[in-house]
Amino acid sequence: MQRLKMDKFERFTKELLKWNETHKLTNYKTEEEIKAQIEDSLYPLEKIKEAKSAIDIGTGAGFPGLILAIAMPKTQWHLVEPLKKRYAFLNYMKVLLGLNNVKIIPSRLEDTNIEPVDLITSRAVMPTNELLNIAKPFTKKNSIILLYKGSNVFDELKEIKADIISKENRNYVFIKANNG
Repeated sequence: MQRLKMDKFERFTKELLKWNETHKLTNYKTEEEIKAQIEDSLYPLEKIKEAKSAIDIGTGAGFPGLILAIAMPKTQWHLVEPLKKRYAFLNYMKVLLGLNNVKIIPSRLEDTNIEPVDLITSRAVMPTNELLNIAKPFTKKNSIILLYKGSNVFDELKEIKADIISKENRNYVFIKANNG
């Protein structure tokens, strides 16, 4: 990975640790824990085709949306995060890292008017069926929905066609949108 991207991940890690001391954005207390989350966010990247636009639902402290925005600078990212302290952190990181491809949206996805996108990501926000219903108006015919899920994902996917890549306790779920 390019040195510039690595520098941005390092800066993100240090800033998140600082913010966590005061604002408790995540439970991660060490650089190693944050780096593991960065790796988790980046792991399915090779399976993601070119995307001109993307939404990350419930970005939290930046996983996976902000991390993917650093890794995919040609993609226009909408990071949707309704919690004010996380929204403030994401805005701070956007400016600090010079992420011109990122727009932070301080609301729930269903309360936005974002145009349909090529890629939708989300990590541990809500059950899969609920998330797919909320995401549907924001998908195009060939959109991909990438969900970062835990072990319960197999129960959630009984009637949903998906490709799944598993690594340790993480399941990366790729679902093709059927809009159009």
